[in-house]
Amino acid sequence: MGVSGGFLAPILASTGGGSHVALFSFYALLNLGILLIAWFKAWRSLNLLGFAFTFFIGLIWGDRFYRSEFFVSTEPFLILFFLFYVAIAVLFALRQEASIKDPVDGTLVFGVPLVAFGLQTVLVQEMEYGAAYSALALSFFYLVLAKILFARITNNVRLLVESFLALGVVFGTLAVPLAFDGRWTASAWALEGAAIVWVGVRQDKILARGFGIFLQFAAGVAFFFSAQEPLRAVPVFNSFCLGCVMISVGGLFSAWYLKQQRQRLSQEVSYVATALFC
Repeated sequence: MGVSGGFLAPILASTGGGSHVALFSFYALLNLGILLIAWFKAWRSLNLLGFAFTFFIGLIWGDRFYRSEFFVSTEPFLILFFLFYVAIAVLFALRQEASIKDPVDGTLVFGVPLVAFGLQTVLVQEMEYGAAYSALALSFFYLVLAKILFARITNNVRLLVESFLALGVVFGTLAVPLAFDGRWTASAWALEGAAIVWVGVRQDKILARGFGIFLQFAAGVAFFFSAQEPLRAVPVFNSFCLGCVMISVGGLFSAWYLKQQRQRLSQEVSYVATALFC
């Protein structure tokens, strides 16, 4: 009741002419209080309540009042709120075991980056490659965070580390099509898929292995539909030629590696390896 009243008070008192800096500064103080509570107590419902109020009200304000000249005064608050709720998710996992199947934990771990990235794309929509750089920054952030948490891994944070690693890979994958044409995108996906297959086999992670295989077939389909795009005049060193080579290398490596490891894997993997080779 107290937190709900805190978030609703400036909205109920607003006449529509106030400063968004004052509003978000007030919300930053409220979220700081939630973060301090999370430092001492794992409290699922309070964390979710703060996240919902902060980003939902931010979404409404952005839809009604945001203009490009507000970028400098708005972007720091979006980054701050994002960091608050990532920290809250980490603190919760350090206090007790998180469960991604729990709707609250899943919302904080996966909902925070998705909502924040959605808002970020609106803020940078007038900047060239703004969305690509934002996705790349998120990917780097989550990969570094996963590495830091991995150093002190326990049963409580193991699932969180794997989730952050997956988010880092997903945002890194997303950054490519936001920055490059279809052929370069497909090429990068193919090599990334081969790397994920290698990691998935070494760590015996069936989901990672399956995602890497899917990513390579998706790369082939994407390359096929973008093959008719105009070619640059440079022979060999162009996106079509190099794309063909990179997709082929990814598929051949995955096929060879899966065949090499067929004793550890199921029989169906041999058929997948043959398909990748073809």
